[in-house]
Amino acid sequence: MFKSTYDWQVTNLTDEDLANISHFADELEQNQLVIKILYLRGYSTLDKLNALFSEQSELNDPFLMHDMKKMINRLQTAVENNEHILVYGDYDADGITSTSIMYEALEMIGAQVTYYVPNRFEDGYGPNLDIYKYFINQGIQLIVTVDNGVAGFEAIEYAMDEGVDVLVTDHHEIQETLPKAYSIVHPRHPEGNYPFGELAGAGVAFKVVQALLGEVPIEFLDLAAIGTVADLVSLTGENRQLVTAGLQQLQHTERLGLQMFFEKEHVDTTSINEETIGFVIAPRLNALGRMGDPTPGVKLLTSFDSDEIMNYLELIEETNNLRKAEVERISNDVDQKLQSLQDIPPIIVLSDSNWHQGVLGIVASRVVEKYHRPTILLAKLEAESVYKGSARSITGIDMFALLTEVKQYAKAFGGHEMAAGMTITEDQYSQWADHLLNVMSSYESIINAKEPLEVTTEINLDQVSLTQIKALKTLQPFGTDWAKPRFLLKNIDIQSARRLGKDKQTLKLMLTNNQEDSVAAIGFKKGEWMDQLSTDAPIDLVVELSINHWNGVDTPQVIIQDILQVAPALYDLRQSTSRQRIFSIENALYVCDNPQYLEAYTREIPSSSEWRLTSDAELESVAATKENLVIFDCILAIDKIKQVIKNSAVANIYLFAYTAHSAYLSGMPTREDFAKLFKYLNSHPDIPLKGQEAKLAKFLNLPPYRFQKMMQTFVELGIVKWENNHCLIQPISEKKDLLASDTMKKFHSQITAERFLLYNDSEEIKEYFFQEEKS
Repeated sequence: MFKSTYDWQVTNLTDEDLANISHFADELEQNQLVIKILYLRGYSTLDKLNALFSEQSELNDPFLMHDMKKMINRLQTAVENNEHILVYGDYDADGITSTSIMYEALEMIGAQVTYYVPNRFEDGYGPNLDIYKYFINQGIQLIVTVDNGVAGFEAIEYAMDEGVDVLVTDHHEIQETLPKAYSIVHPRHPEGNYPFGELAGAGVAFKVVQALLGEVPIEFLDLAAIGTVADLVSLTGENRQLVTAGLQQLQHTERLGLQMFFEKEHVDTTSINEETIGFVIAPRLNALGRMGDPTPGVKLLTSFDSDEIMNYLELIEETNNLRKAEVERISNDVDQKLQSLQDIPPIIVLSDSNWHQGVLGIVASRVVEKYHRPTILLAKLEAESVYKGSARSITGIDMFALLTEVKQYAKAFGGHEMAAGMTITEDQYSQWADHLLNVMSSYESIINAKEPLEVTTEINLDQVSLTQIKALKTLQPFGTDWAKPRFLLKNIDIQSARRLGKDKQTLKLMLTNNQEDSVAAIGFKKGEWMDQLSTDAPIDLVVELSINHWNGVDTPQVIIQDILQVAPALYDLRQSTSRQRIFSIENALYVCDNPQYLEAYTREIPSSSEWRLTSDAELESVAATKENLVIFDCILAIDKIKQVIKNSAVANIYLFAYTAHSAYLSGMPTREDFAKLFKYLNSHPDIPLKGQEAKLAKFLNLPPYRFQKMMQTFVELGIVKWENNHCLIQPISEKKDLLASDTMKKFHSQITAERFLLYNDSEEIKEYFFQEEKS
């Protein structure tokens, strides 16, 4: 059995719903699957569908935003009076594009303008008092914030007191009070009337420029699209219009920096979409701010000097590679720390003085996905005696509320339900972490529950076609609140399975529905699932549809999101050298014959698992409570274990079958072997043999383990006995059947067990343990 990682949420449609979908598809001459997806998203009437498919409406009037007219008048006055203007941005991709939009637009209308993008480590987020003081002393007469400002009380108040007006443009959460800026342009300002509140920082900057120029600034649509997608804001309403138009603009961008970037990164400009921004452009811009100075990002987007741009591209690529390396290094560190624990705690809180704080949010997201635990990772800053970190959460646990419960131990914290940041002083760190763990005790049911996964609808494998996938492109761009459709494929056969990539972390399945056609299924970072899937049983999958472009040929494929396989499974660990893999099976019954293993390793397995000898009278009752069974050594009572599995809840077998000495490879001794050994012992009574057994085995050309069992047989039957270091032949009054001795019977059973458990195909072993007895 392969359990799904997520709790699949699939909406069931009535016959009336299906009839409506079919009718709407016919009426609108649209693909039926496309209409079905839209119907499930609330477009359940012809009027709503017609409105969606009609020409896009005009962008909202920017002057509906609070203080927009006041801000535009002030900017125009500044340009007329030749005042020196500072655009003050933010260090992420949204902040970089916001800065670029505002800076270029002001420069276009003749303003005396410069910009500053803060360094996250030196300046922090938002208006920085020292930076404001510096620029005011340099003669700046007007400050325009982009993608920040609504929480910049101290710096803004200072500037205003110094006679330098501050014009705030922002989209972040508004607190109960606002800074006393000259103007605050925000799509959700409580005194405003703007109809769409989900603009990104780049979207707000774009609207300011629209108001400033008196027309839609088409030349800035590419930057607005980058910032909007990168900031993961809702991709509905006006954002959808901006991104759709911006993606078209990106395909023909006149920005030399982007042109050279696309060429360097081998981006096909004819197929640029939201994933190009999300996976190619945004990570590189964000890497600058994560690792240090984000200024090269603005320079890349606004420069016209090809030599200068090439230098920035090389710097950006170098920084991004450094970011990726840091993410991998810290991810490995975290895994090692967690693997050293017997159990994973309900909230993961880890710190290290060797971690780069700029990438901890990325790593925390990975940990949350892997372990389904709220995760807080912190860098210990020795010089400041503080810990600074990032947190990520799971559905149902509000991270900001969680941190609020222990706020008395925190120097500073902020964030929202799913993500947060914090600073903890060194002397408060232990208490802070301990109290977080105590608070988490009330969330056990959520931790143990699966994360929900929204699944759009069920489809058949034959619907995974180029025609169908191309039809779905009409729904793009995808993003927050407008997710890429996920589909359920049920009862699909696995034609083949293998791991791909240098690190073997990509899973590739070939799927079939018992017809000639097959479809490739790719699972990125899911290579380890290969060890848990049975290729002889059907599976259910949640997938996204995709097109594989290879050597000029396009083929349909699916990207695996999750898998469920209800058939019992046998996982082959016989070649495993990973101690962690062997001793990490949750909710398992570990069985062995050798009591030494039980004594040595009981403490190494998870607390949800138990260890028992095969001779234990409680074996079957324990198995009744466990989902997994681990065969640790080459157990002799194979039939007994089969009966235990039949009468228990066991759905999976993990086969390790460890043997310190192989009876099977040693082989059963023959009567001639016994005669040869007896003859030698009888003719050398005075030779001290204790400790020299290996040499004698080699001299007699006998495998050491076979020799050992033969000597045990002689002792058992009274043929020889040990006196000090000598092995002495004893008088024999009757004939002994050597091969019928208990030692030889057990040795023969051991050979049989090894032959079955070590040298059979895993599918044969699985069939034996799980097959029903024929009547």
